[in-house]
Amino acid sequence: MLQSLQQVLEERLRTEGAGGVKADRFAELAGRLLSSGILWREFSRPEADLYDDAAQCEQLLREYFAVAGFVLTHDADATIFRLYPPGEGGDGDEDGVKRLKARLSRDFVAAAIALRFLYTEALTGKRELVNEVLVISLEELSQAVVSLLAHTLPSSNADRLNLLRDLRKHRIVRFNDGEGAGSMEMLLSVLRPVMSYVSEEALDDALMIAGQAATVRLARSAVAAPAPAPGRLL
Repeated sequence: MLQSLQQVLEERLRTEGAGGVKADRFAELAGRLLSSGILWREFSRPEADLYDDAAQCEQLLREYFAVAGFVLTHDADATIFRLYPPGEGGDGDEDGVKRLKARLSRDFVAAAIALRFLYTEALTGKRELVNEVLVISLEELSQAVVSLLAHTLPSSNADRLNLLRDLRKHRIVRFNDGEGAGSMEMLLSVLRPVMSYVSEEALDDALMIAGQAATVRLARSAVAAPAPAPGRLL
């Protein structure tokens, strides 16, 4: 006798983990991952409960999403689940630049890479890290985006705030959404999940591409510049 998908799901859930995740909770987990793309245990108490239940039925969640071409990743050390839609990576490129860029704005990609760079500096002692949180100003982020990637953040407060809200949705930053939000003086808390969101390979590739572009610009500038007068230093 053929079983319905619901019956198969309920049978699998009885043997997944401790068997405590029911079908309605599984549907809640799947819906949450589909809507936000992330579960981070350290974000809040409710999200910690969702993460713990997802860990109980991780394999079933992977299979469930894989049917539609989604990829579920789990960074157990950082206690993060991330769900990637179809077409974002694959073929050995799960953590590459292509996955990071897929369906994301240039501003988001540039900011995420710069935040990953700054957080890495904190891990190596170049910046202060308190309880795995790096506090910086938006001005510092803007300077890093310019110096690393020759890119500029949006010019208006409203557009910058929208960008920051997107970064917050992905659990990359936290900030106070009150008065002054979006100004260059506002403070951001850069969070541990940035390390799994932007891989070392993606960071290296982006910086290499940015370095190559800077070299090309410098060469073009040198070719276009007039020759120095005799006896004059460049």
